[in-house]
Amino acid sequence: MDSMEAALADLSLQDKPNISATADKHKVKRSTLSRRWNNVTRSREDGYNSMRFLSTIQSKALIKYINDLTERGLPPTAQMVRNLAAGIAGRQPGNHWTARWLAAHKNELKLGYLPPINIARKKADSALYYSLYFELLGRKIAEYNIQPENTYNMDEEGFLIGFLTKLRRIFSKKAFDDGRIKNTSQDGNREWITIIAAICADGTSLSPGLIYQAVSSNI
Repeated sequence: MDSMEAALADLSLQDKPNISATADKHKVKRSTLSRRWNNVTRSREDGYNSMRFLSTIQSKALIKYINDLTERGLPPTAQMVRNLAAGIAGRQPGNHWTARWLAAHKNELKLGYLPPINIARKKADSALYYSLYFELLGRKIAEYNIQPENTYNMDEEGFLIGFLTKLRRIFSKKAFDDGRIKNTSQDGNREWITIIAAICADGTSLSPGLIYQAVSSNI
């Protein structure tokens, strides 16, 4: 708390506020303290807030909400943040407000492209699950003496019809720097086209396959 705020707090506790004595006590200008006490002028922070589209407290609330969405794998787009700000302020921000707001909070938020990931895969994206899987796989390879020529790794790349592979999102800078945000979740209810590639542990490979739903609804 600075000297002026301390003087104002002191005055609020006095039965009969003595501005001159309080100004001397806290070493602030009497005229400035008088104007502040009588609401003729406001603090610098209040002045800044009056010119901002969102106050400091409102901005902190919006940042917290974006961070919560980031942790859930659902970082918002710039347009979504603009709509959220409009809901908080009760009016529409300017066309360039989002860019200016992000620049002012660049230490907390980041703007970038994130590839979408199916929500079921997002839930399974766990270091614990990976370690348990490979531990089990190693035991089974040893148990059944599976040879490299009989071991294949299959990978697939899916494309949602009518859906972009990457979207520009706003997300927590800390979560990104910590490696906890790499994708944005999406539901798995759209039609997919899938490419499958399989490589053998002995260095050979199978021809890639393409999977899609035919007009007859058969695969």
